Amino acid sequence: MAPRPSSGELWGLHLMPPRILVDCCLPNGMLVSLECLREAPLTSIKQQLFTEARKYPLYHLLQEESCYIFVGVTQEAEREEFYDETRRLCDLRLFHPILKVIEPLGNREEKILNREIGFAIGMPICEFEQVKDPEVQDFRRSILSVCREAMEEREGGGAHTQALYVYPPNVESAPELPQHIYCKLDKGRLIVTIWVIVSPSNSKQKYTLKISHDSLPEQLIAEAIRKKTRSFVLCAQYFRGCITMGPLSSVCPCLYHHGSFVFCPQYVRGCITMGRLPHLMLVSKDSLYSQLPGSGFVAPSYSRRTPQPSPCPGGGDPSTPRSLWAFNTLLRVRLLCATYVNVNIRDIDKIYVRTGIYHGGEPLCDNVNTQRVPCSNPRWNEWLSYDIYLTDLPRSARLCLSICSVKGRKGAKEEHCPLAWGNVNLFDYKDTLVCGKVALSLWPVPHGLEDLLNPIGVAGSNPNKETPCVELEFSWFNQVVLFPDEQQIEEHANWTISRELGYNYFAPTHLADGEQLRSLCSRDPLYELSEQEKDFLWRHRHYCVNIPESLPKLLLSVKWNSRDEWSQMYCLLRDWPLMQPESALELLDCNFPDPMVREFALRCLVQGLTDDKLSQYLLQLVQVLKYEMYLDNPLARFLIKKALTNQRIGHFFFWHLKSEMHNKTVSRRFGLLLEAFCRACGMYLKHLNRQVEAMDKLVNLTDTLKQEKKDETQKTQMKFLVEHMSRPDYMEALQGFVSPLNPVHQLGNLRLEECRIMSSAKRPLWLNWDNPDIMSELLFTNNEVIFKNGDDLRQDMLTLQIIKIMENIWQNQGLDLRMLPYGCLSIGDCVGLIEVVKNSYTIMQIQCKGGLKGALQFNSNTLHHWIKDKNRGEAYDRAIDLFTRSCAGYCVATFILGIGDRHNSNIMVKENGQLFHIDFGHFLDHKKKKFGYKRERVPFVLTQDFLIVISKGVQECTKTKEFERFQEMCYKAYLAIRQHASLFINLFSLLLGCGMPELQSFDDIAYLRKTLALEKSQQEALEYFTKQMNDAHHGGWTTKMDWIFHTIRHMPNEH
Repeated sequence: MAPRPSSGELWGLHLMPPRILVDCCLPNGMLVSLECLREAPLTSIKQQLFTEARKYPLYHLLQEESCYIFVGVTQEAEREEFYDETRRLCDLRLFHPILKVIEPLGNREEKILNREIGFAIGMPICEFEQVKDPEVQDFRRSILSVCREAMEEREGGGAHTQALYVYPPNVESAPELPQHIYCKLDKGRLIVTIWVIVSPSNSKQKYTLKISHDSLPEQLIAEAIRKKTRSFVLCAQYFRGCITMGPLSSVCPCLYHHGSFVFCPQYVRGCITMGRLPHLMLVSKDSLYSQLPGSGFVAPSYSRRTPQPSPCPGGGDPSTPRSLWAFNTLLRVRLLCATYVNVNIRDIDKIYVRTGIYHGGEPLCDNVNTQRVPCSNPRWNEWLSYDIYLTDLPRSARLCLSICSVKGRKGAKEEHCPLAWGNVNLFDYKDTLVCGKVALSLWPVPHGLEDLLNPIGVAGSNPNKETPCVELEFSWFNQVVLFPDEQQIEEHANWTISRELGYNYFAPTHLADGEQLRSLCSRDPLYELSEQEKDFLWRHRHYCVNIPESLPKLLLSVKWNSRDEWSQMYCLLRDWPLMQPESALELLDCNFPDPMVREFALRCLVQGLTDDKLSQYLLQLVQVLKYEMYLDNPLARFLIKKALTNQRIGHFFFWHLKSEMHNKTVSRRFGLLLEAFCRACGMYLKHLNRQVEAMDKLVNLTDTLKQEKKDETQKTQMKFLVEHMSRPDYMEALQGFVSPLNPVHQLGNLRLEECRIMSSAKRPLWLNWDNPDIMSELLFTNNEVIFKNGDDLRQDMLTLQIIKIMENIWQNQGLDLRMLPYGCLSIGDCVGLIEVVKNSYTIMQIQCKGGLKGALQFNSNTLHHWIKDKNRGEAYDRAIDLFTRSCAGYCVATFILGIGDRHNSNIMVKENGQLFHIDFGHFLDHKKKKFGYKRERVPFVLTQDFLIVISKGVQECTKTKEFERFQEMCYKAYLAIRQHASLFINLFSLLLGCGMPELQSFDDIAYLRKTLALEKSQQEALEYFTKQMNDAHHGGWTTKMDWIFHTIRHMPNEH
């Protein structure tokens, strides 16, 4: 089901030859060979073919050429009909250059849409049709109701609501201005410049206004028109006319401000913070509405088919289902045999199957192993009994198993090693207990798996049928066995409560107990509750309702192998007060698989999560879809609806899903979500396909550079790059499309002369486009992006997301630390894009400008001199202040996150003095080692170079007031993040299923507990951080030594 890795333009070739022989099969039985250009469109190939066909027999049997289309076999081994005849030969991704001419049959519009969706996803839609799993087909039909609902919502208000979908307001989650921003205003008023287009040739006029920061957009529009007409008295009727003129657009393209919210969007706040004048443009509503794309919805044919009744598990009678609680027997599973177990017989003595019943990562009973058998004959035919009754099984119970090898030597301890693993949900998506025979194709063991079982891994069979497979048999029943309904669960919970004799169930909690409860519930998510603490929480479960944030700890205290407890928990959950959305995120990680718990978490998100906050946490929310038991779940529906009612969210929702499509464990789930999104996103699908096409072109190009041109000189490689990017198909694909990095940026004409191949091993491309916006001269005239093929950017993306959230926390607490979380997006398997920050240079580049002394770290004043040269007069003080603030922020952030590899090419400074870090390939203290020792011996980078800048050139920098101010900033920043420790731990925990090499287990995340000193009091934590800061600047000489060696190695290659 996962898309095959790209083989380039033709099977086995990254790039087609300039001319290629194409065999064309005509309906009259003739085979015509044509020599075609690789970039030839199908229209010209068809014309050439029918001209040539006149020379062949039976030409009179052919109809007009417009009656036919081409069909070919793609590299996915799928037959594809090519309706769009503007497509070029090199973009068809043919398995072999053979085309057949046919008369099209069936629904043309649906076939074209299916092809476009398949191209966007990276796999043919027909593969979903071939899946026999009824859950897949039911989900494809049911999710369409969410798509229709979203479309009705975005079109229900006519052009206005459509505009809100295409241009969602870019507002802050907290509308109140932080005090440090408000104090920069003149009594709450700010100056803005309004631009108006006054002629068809796009000539512009501007007006400067002074407005209140809490003005509505419509008031600003009215004020702009009042000034334009030089009328100081505006009647009510004319004022209403002003309101209807149109929305405001930031100079940054596609950021429109319309609606009844308080005016002060992110763009304006940023301008106030940086001391810049906001520039806005008045746009006519008629003009804006006329440019809105259509959003028609074509119902697929499968939505009109009558669902086929799925066969009942075990052949039971569906007309007389029985409750699970009618069977008071132990759970039993029979292991029959295994196939495709590929092991080296000389290295392995025996194999066996290890099994266990789990709720999330928690075992519900002891694990059970089969007998050990020879590798050559993996047959068991053995019933395994588990120490848990069917009546006690929770809804999320799953069978986890793995084939394990045993290797033992005389006198040595046996070595047990997992060979393949798999999981089976004990209840299907219709609440039915699994029974009868099951063939489970297993998954390869992931890197870093320390246990023999993988209980938080995906459930279900591996679509690759050539992997090891285990045949199981669950107990057979004559009837369908269903999980008990809500009424049964409530009745049992009430009966359990009444049965607890000798204990006053609703007794009031003593004051001391209440304080202990609040203390326990305030502990971070990684705190391990003792058995006594779990019992204490469960005894006081009814008091916990008064502490909504106690829910995760209480759920961890439930004995999920006892229906007496989980049935009561369900009843409590029904009346539980909603939690803050940041706290509710914890309930979506792998420790909380229960569908009812996750549904409650979604209610909290729906109620309290703004679109701005959702965008912040979207990366995590997409990833935790992997922990959902079934395809159709509240989280998937919530994200689909949000993606279809906010185009900015939809853009990143698409790319976060698509970037994982190479991962077979999630490709079916994510592919189905992508299909639903693409069916309902309207004309934006064409924009997404333009982006996908451009990225595919760049992948083919960089693959060729890395593999076929890797031994050639830089000059030869550049010549190859320019030649290929100048070809018509590349120029067509790489110009005039929306940037995947930021959907508000349009990439115009490619500045080919300014593109280059960077020097690192993966041969990333530095690409440069014009900014086609009519106001580009006021913001940026070009858009520079680094395209990487071969580096996993997910850790960079996560780190930059965390830094952005840290900055938001600091801003809300009045700390302006001027972080620069530049754009970074993973778009595929080790493929991604990075934003180029303008007017910025690495520390190494700056030091090399200071001559040999600067390059070899003998002169620590080079950085200060460079900043001083770039910023004269008053600008110098602003630059030093900016450097100090940003340096403080990055010192705290890199310390907390354990960012490694901090050499002088991974730290940059802008010409205005703003410092920022790049390249986050090592975090959570996974730092590079040399001969077994960590190369970096300081907690974070704070060298003499930085301290001299902070102290404005004073050599005894630690004795200055500027340094004291810098320290105070660091202390405040550290304590602010420490107050939100649970949020950051949750954000990392939600990504454990990602497979990042340095984020494999909760042990990795425990590093945050150490750096945030969560076991200490606030005063002790501050003392701990103070010591780390002292170690950083006292040990700065070790950092400079590392920088010397890095400079010597890389100075010739530094750009």
